[in-house]
Amino acid sequence: MDRHLKQNIYQMYVANGNRAGFWVQRDSWSWKSAQIVSIGGKAEGPLEGNPPYFQNQKVIGKMGGVGREVEITSPGTYGYRRVDETKPGGAT
Repeated sequence: MDRHLKQNIYQMYVANGNRAGFWVQRDSWSWKSAQIVSIGGKAEGPLEGNPPYFQNQKVIGKMGGVGREVEITSPGTYGYRRVDETKPGGAT
């Protein structure tokens, strides 16, 4: 897929109506996915800064959507894709 058609996690947040709660999978994670909990301490509302990196704010997620919250590394890269965890296998 063309890099210009992909989105980083910050752009996914904006496309989700400026809300966390969506799921992502990183190219290097194989089967794992994470539910995004917050960006820059916010679960909803506009991000500070300008697109596409929005000041590279800290992104917090839950691997598998459960358990403790962890920092999601390199959220400004285009190595993530949004997945739909309501479908088997997280298909988009």
